[in-house]
Amino acid sequence: MAGFYGWLNKNLRGRKGQQGFTLIELLVVVTILGILAAIVTLSLVGLTTNSNVQACNTEYKTVQAALDAFMAANNTDTISPVGDKNDMSIALYNGRALYNTSPSGTNPNFTRNGTTQFYYSWDANGKITNIYSDGSKAPAPGADPNNPNAGCHIT
Repeated sequence: MAGFYGWLNKNLRGRKGQQGFTLIELLVVVTILGILAAIVTLSLVGLTTNSNVQACNTEYKTVQAALDAFMAANNTDTISPVGDKNDMSIALYNGRALYNTSPSGTNPNFTRNGTTQFYYSWDANGKITNIYSDGSKAPAPGADPNNPNAGCHIT
């Protein structure tokens, strides 16, 4: 057994004079960790920007579908155009709105919430014309910088 313990002593304690890592080894490890952190950070920034654009597109489709359903349910071709609002409880036709605080069979809800994350304006035919991130007409995420009136993707 003395031979085995002698081998462990000799091989696991390291060579004489070697106290730890060299400066070069530490710099290489820190550089590699820095590069990996930069890659992760840049990929996460892209994900949050893309998620904001996707949220805008999803809400746009929901509001446009609500406008279409509202017009079909009320059998009308025109509604009052509303400018830059996120409040869906504004009357659009005969005192009816996309969102009702007390829905009924004859006056249902067309959107899930009374307010939306973004601000919308639409024409008299119920087509959304602009989407803004806030009431000051700041463009919504994904807006075209060459067209300040464009919000997120409007098809």
